[in-house]
Amino acid sequence: MSEPRNLHPDPRCLRVRNMWRATSTIVEEKRQYTLADGAPTGSVFAWTPLTNEQLAGNILYARITATQDVLDKLGVEGAPVVAKQGEWIAASSPGVANRTIAVTHGPFTLCEVGVYSLEDWEKLYDAYQKGAITYPWVAGPRNATMAGEKGPWEL
Repeated sequence: MSEPRNLHPDPRCLRVRNMWRATSTIVEEKRQYTLADGAPTGSVFAWTPLTNEQLAGNILYARITATQDVLDKLGVEGAPVVAKQGEWIAASSPGVANRTIAVTHGPFTLCEVGVYSLEDWEKLYDAYQKGAITYPWVAGPRNATMAGEKGPWEL
């Protein structure tokens, strides 16, 4: 049985993501995203730099820190939720379309993301449900400076 692989090149969210009507500031090495002044709505392309085509057919995972109101309203644009608990969400990306997280409900800090095949997601979620891991997520290279490079993907 193979180990689950996170297909995202920056799973620790060290790089700024693309935004629509939003701004970004650095908070403790992570990016906090906020609705732009005067904008009625806004969103963050949390899985940048992957394209909509690369996301299609996979499970998208994100963990954020935010107020409880923001967490309660956490969703992924146009993607059915497959699991959600507290500060994390996983959604299916069945086709080619924008997949964003709204900043309309309040600011949030993007902590980690994942893009998984359905098979790998099932392995991770099973391990999470059994209490073997804290979140249904694998990072990638242990050394954060290697984010974006091919390497040994580990839990």
